[in-house]
Amino acid sequence: MLRIEKISKTFNPNTITEKIALSDVSLHLAPGDFVTVIGGNGAGKSTLMNCVAGTYPVDEGRIEIAGTDITKWPEHRRAKYIGRVFQDPMMGTAANMQIEENLAIASRRGKRPTLRWSSTARDRDRYRELLAGLRLGLEDRLESKVGLLSGGQRQALTLLMATMAEPKLLLLDEHTAALDPKTAEKVLSLTREIVARQRLTTLMITHNMRDALKFGNRLIMMYGGKILFDIPEEKKKHLEVKDLLAMFEQAAGSELVSDSLLLS
Repeated sequence: MLRIEKISKTFNPNTITEKIALSDVSLHLAPGDFVTVIGGNGAGKSTLMNCVAGTYPVDEGRIEIAGTDITKWPEHRRAKYIGRVFQDPMMGTAANMQIEENLAIASRRGKRPTLRWSSTARDRDRYRELLAGLRLGLEDRLESKVGLLSGGQRQALTLLMATMAEPKLLLLDEHTAALDPKTAEKVLSLTREIVARQRLTTLMITHNMRDALKFGNRLIMMYGGKILFDIPEEKKKHLEVKDLLAMFEQAAGSELVSDSLLLS
């Protein structure tokens, strides 16, 4: 479903602030794969996701989704294939618009605009049904402004919006990092439900090693713009955090293990 072949990305090349963010990275996701991505700050996790989303162009390499080469496509053109949830709950929704209006826009992701953009009664029934699945009481608040929602409610809504059109690929960019632990757990539970129900191919960045082990069927670890490990489900389900730390220390040295974010 997702095929990344030897991509590289360098910021500010040939300057004193040159930063090699990705170096010859290859990654293949089969349909239905749920891959968690961990690594310290500057490992290349977000750059990888931004290159897939089209936010950053790659310097070298190739990116395909569902057999289509999207390497040169701009970000907006990739929208019909990709759903994304950001770390910041304020992103991904329009705060000054109603919940209904946000859902109407999301339902038309990747489609050609028409003269009819208002919601029908049938649309509203569908929105209420989808919102009820979040178990947050939002199905009775279609006319509420999104900016009035809590961070957890807004992130759950963003997750729903990102998956309404059943994208080929779902990108989760530390989408619970800004939430309190209890709310984060609820959003992660909703994530698992939606991904499993729609059989979505998913790439999820997290700084939490326990979540990386708990969710998904594969785990990759990045460091220095490269993939250190790609751990399959059979091996992953037998690992604990201490096992990951030992593997990472052996491969990358004590600097990685001392990264406090990996211990969260």
